[in-house]
Amino acid sequence: MEMRKAQVLIMAGLLALLSACSTTPIGKHDLLDFLQDGKTTKEEVFLRLAEPSSTYEDGRIFTYRLNEDEGGYTIKGAKSKGWSGKYSLVLSFDERGILRRHSLVRVQEAYTP
Repeated sequence: MEMRKAQVLIMAGLLALLSACSTTPIGKHDLLDFLQDGKTTKEEVFLRLAEPSSTYEDGRIFTYRLNEDEGGYTIKGAKSKGWSGKYSLVLSFDERGILRRHSLVRVQEAYTP
C-alpha cells in the first residue's frame, strides 16, 4: 500500500512539473508601439529594448532579432547564443540620434532536411 502511495505522489509531482513547463506566452503585443519615426530617440530605444543584436554605419543602424508567440514579440539579447528570431527589427537613426525609419522584416528560416 505504501508503494502505491509513493507512485501516486511521484506521478502527481511529474504532472505538476509538466504543466508548469507548458508553453505560456511570454511576448508583449505592445513591445514596439513606442517606435515613432521622427520622434523616438536612440537613447529611448536602448532603454526599452536594450543592446541591439547588431549595429551598422557607425551606430546609425540598429538591428534586433525578435520572436513571436501568442503574447506578442520577445526580443533576443545581444549576447544570446543558440536562438534565432523569426523577425529582424531594423532601425535607422539620423545624425542627431532620432529614429528616421524602422521596419520589421520576416527572416527566412533555414531549411534543414
